[in-house]
Amino acid sequence: MRIDKVHIKTRFKNLENFQINIDENAWETVLLGLNATGKSNFLEALVIIFRDLDLIFNHNRKIAKHDFDYYIKYECRNNNIEIILENGKYSFIVNSIPETTTVTQNIEHYLPKHVFIYYSGISDRLANLYLPHQKIYYEKIIKPDAKREQFDEIRRIFLAQNIHANFALIAFYMFKDQEEETIKFLRDELNISGFGSALFMLKEPDWAKGKDFNRGASNMWGSDGLVSRFLNDLLRFSYAPIEYKAKEDITYKKSETQNRLYLFLKEKEDFQDLVDLKYNNKIELFNALESIHISDMLYDVKIKVKKENVDGELAMSELSEGEKQLLTVLGLLKFTKDEESLILLDEPDTHLNPMWKWKFLDYLERVVKRKENTQIIFCSHDPLVIGNLKKNQVQIFKKDKDGKTVAFNPYMSPREMSVSKILTSELFGIPSLMSKKLEDLLNQKRFLQAKISQGELDEDERNQFERLKKYFDRIGFGDETMDSRYNQYLKLTSNHKEFANRKYTKEEAEELDRIAKEVLDEILKEEKEGK
Repeated sequence: MRIDKVHIKTRFKNLENFQINIDENAWETVLLGLNATGKSNFLEALVIIFRDLDLIFNHNRKIAKHDFDYYIKYECRNNNIEIILENGKYSFIVNSIPETTTVTQNIEHYLPKHVFIYYSGISDRLANLYLPHQKIYYEKIIKPDAKREQFDEIRRIFLAQNIHANFALIAFYMFKDQEEETIKFLRDELNISGFGSALFMLKEPDWAKGKDFNRGASNMWGSDGLVSRFLNDLLRFSYAPIEYKAKEDITYKKSETQNRLYLFLKEKEDFQDLVDLKYNNKIELFNALESIHISDMLYDVKIKVKKENVDGELAMSELSEGEKQLLTVLGLLKFTKDEESLILLDEPDTHLNPMWKWKFLDYLERVVKRKENTQIIFCSHDPLVIGNLKKNQVQIFKKDKDGKTVAFNPYMSPREMSVSKILTSELFGIPSLMSKKLEDLLNQKRFLQAKISQGELDEDERNQFERLKKYFDRIGFGDETMDSRYNQYLKLTSNHKEFANRKYTKEEAEELDRIAKEVLDEILKEEKEGK
């Protein structure tokens, strides 16, 4: 699975007549740009494209109104596929030949195996896109004849949420022999050395309220299918199940009484006995765990882990936001890394420390072991994450002079630049690595220094210069560099008052560029004349 070109023809949020050409050799592509340039909207558009194709042609669901018209070209299972949606009508081209029936009747062959989505923000924007597929899945798992063997794959459209980190962790440790690399990663990077206990806090779901007593907690509120089977397995292996009525605040003005059931597996061995008896692989177990969440029966799950240099066990809720984010993203990708998949990550590095940011792409390669024909597209605002990428793996989102979003590759590869250079390049466009206050003081000192050499300094300016010189000496900030030509450049540009008291406007930048060019021309002229 590899997306090549996308053209969003009609308006979708702030994208209109938007075109992006992703390099055919770029299996990882990062989207960079200021906020509100449309990066997340583009990921959202990709989800809508594949969601609707699957709903219409695989699940026979009607789409009342399409969000936008588009053209997309991608490669999947050795086929070059082009899809055009215009005025609610689809056209398909496969390997340069117009096809319709072949595609729509064999849609599985022309869609990615998985579309995995992660969004680090607090908005439900991507969660809402995911609801139709979640409803279809829910209708399957609650059927009375639903068996765990039927759910041995992660569903096609999958949204990673924080709760999934708990499920993934359980599945890894219950099938430890299949996950040696993951267990090593958890130990080496997160200092998690083992699985402790699990407390499942179940609640009466909305769909069961008002039913008779026989459908209470002891009967799992009348649940059925995969959900009922797994909950009864938990009940069988749990320690002293407790039914409990809890008062829960709904808003600051309203509260309600919830009927709850607490199921506690106090040791890893208890959980292991359940798994060994019932489940063949980690995906079956993960889907069974998630069925409680989807069925609106899970109030919370409290997983405790053994962590090095920590006495006793540590609850998952006590892990840092960065630890939970790394577990959620990498953990879930272990379940959705099949061939011919599309992975869409919106700022998966938000809470990571600098070292984890720097290693993030390596984690995707080494821990997740992404298949070669699985494409990853992600947004980031961090230079540490993208430092190893080539320029063909980067798409810069920017507003043109008309306010329209455009996407293009940078002039230089991030891997050819230092972190500081990445920040001040077109990739991020930060005017200076220094604080504005420090740069203003430095420019002021240089301006006064230039006036000294010309004998134009009055007493107040000389005192000001001496104060600034002492300050920069104290903080160890020197003007001189080993580059004599650059020292000459600094000296000559400091003669211009425009380089003092910067305002960082576009007009100022253009004027400074003009002056800098004049200075450089002067330096080169002097060198040529042998002065």
